Amino acid sequence: MTPPAEPRRSQRIVGIDVCRSIAILLAMLSHTLIEFGVFHFVGDAATVPRFLIQMAPVTFICLFGAMLEIVYKPRVEGPRRASALRQLYIRAVQCYLLYCLTIVVMVLVGDISVGYALRCILMLGASPYADILKFYALALLLAPALLSLRLRFGLAPVLGLGLGIQLLWPLLQQIPGPPLVFGREYLEMPLGFLYGGGEGVGGPSLLHGLSLVCIGMVLGHAVTRFLDPAPSGRRRGVMLLGGLFLLAVVASALMWDWSAPFATVQGIADMSLRNENHPIYFSLGLGFTIASVLLCVLALDVFQRSWGSRLQFMGKTSLFTFSFGNILLYASPDPHRGLATAALMAAVFFALICAQSYLFMRLMMPAAPDAPPAWKALTGRFQQLVRGLQQPISGAVDAVLSRRRAAPDVPPRNPA
Repeated sequence: MTPPAEPRRSQRIVGIDVCRSIAILLAMLSHTLIEFGVFHFVGDAATVPRFLIQMAPVTFICLFGAMLEIVYKPRVEGPRRASALRQLYIRAVQCYLLYCLTIVVMVLVGDISVGYALRCILMLGASPYADILKFYALALLLAPALLSLRLRFGLAPVLGLGLGIQLLWPLLQQIPGPPLVFGREYLEMPLGFLYGGGEGVGGPSLLHGLSLVCIGMVLGHAVTRFLDPAPSGRRRGVMLLGGLFLLAVVASALMWDWSAPFATVQGIADMSLRNENHPIYFSLGLGFTIASVLLCVLALDVFQRSWGSRLQFMGKTSLFTFSFGNILLYASPDPHRGLATAALMAAVFFALICAQSYLFMRLMMPAAPDAPPAWKALTGRFQQLVRGLQQPISGAVDAVLSRRRAAPDVPPRNPA
C-alpha cells in the first residue's frame, strides 16, 4: 500500500475548510426547514436529524477560533500584524452592516416594526437566523485581544478561559433577571445575548460563543501539530486532539440524564439546552466537531482524497451566505399547506441559497483566460461594484486606526 503523502505545513488545511462548509450548509438547511415548518409537520420523527444538525453551530464557531490560530496568529506575530488586525476590524464592520441589512429586509417584508428594528440595530433585540452575524461582528472585534493573550501567555490561558466560561454556567443561572425599564423588559434580550441571562434569545450567547472560539484556537493548534512532518509534532497533535475529545466525551457523560437518556437528545433537538447555554450542548458539539475535523483532515489532507472539496464555496462565502441566504428566507412565502408543499419549498429555497452562494464565489474569482468575453466583463464589473461597496468600510477603519496610532501617549500621573 502506498503511504499517504505528508502534507506540508504551508499548505492550506482543506479538511478544516470542508468541515466548516458542511457545518454552514447544515445550519442553513436547519433555517430552511424551520422557516417552512417541515420539522413541525414531521414531529418526533425528526428528533435524531435535528439533534445532529444542532451540532453545526458549535462546529463553525469552533472553526472560527481555529482560523484565528492557523491563519491570523502567524500574521499577527510577524511583519503583517497591522494588516491582519485591519482585516479583522474590516470584517467586523462588514458583519455588522450585513446584520443591519437583514434587519431592514425584515421590516420591508413586515416581520418586525421599525421601532423593534432600531432595537435590533442597537443590539438590544433579537432576530431569527441572523444573530450569528451580530455574534461574528463582536467576536471579530475581540479577536485581537484573544490573539494577544495567545501570543503573550500561550495556549494554556486560552484553553482555561474557554473551559472556565463553561464552568460558570451554574453561577450565571443564579443571576436574577434584569429590572424593567419604563415597565418593559428591554434588558431581557441584550443580557440574553451577552451571557445567557434573560429570555427570548437563542443560544449560544456571546460569552459562551467566545468560549468555543478559545477552544477552537486550541483545536487549530492541535490540527497543525497533527499535520507536522516531524514525528514529535504529530505526537503532540495526537495528544491534544485525543485530550480534547476525551474531555468532551467525559463531560458529556457526566452531564447526560441517564435516568431518561432520550430526554437529552430531545433537549438538544428542540434547542432548549442550546438556548439555556447548557454545558452539555457545547461538550457534545465539541466532540462532534473534533471527530468531524479529524475525519475531514485525514481524508483530504493526509490521504489526499478529493471528496467534499467542492463544498468549499460555502465556507468561502460564509458572510454572504449568512446574510443573503437568510434574506432569501425572510422574503419567502409562507406555505402552511401540508408536509409535501413545505418540503418542496424548503428544497427549492435551500437549492437557491446554495446556488446564490456558489454564484457569488464564481463572480468574485478572476475569470479564466479562455472564458467568454461576456463572463469576463460581468465578473469585472461585479468585483468593481463589491470593491466600491467595501471602500467606505476600509476607509473608515483606516481613519480610526490612524487616529489611534497618532494619539499622543498620556503621561503617567504623579503618585505624589
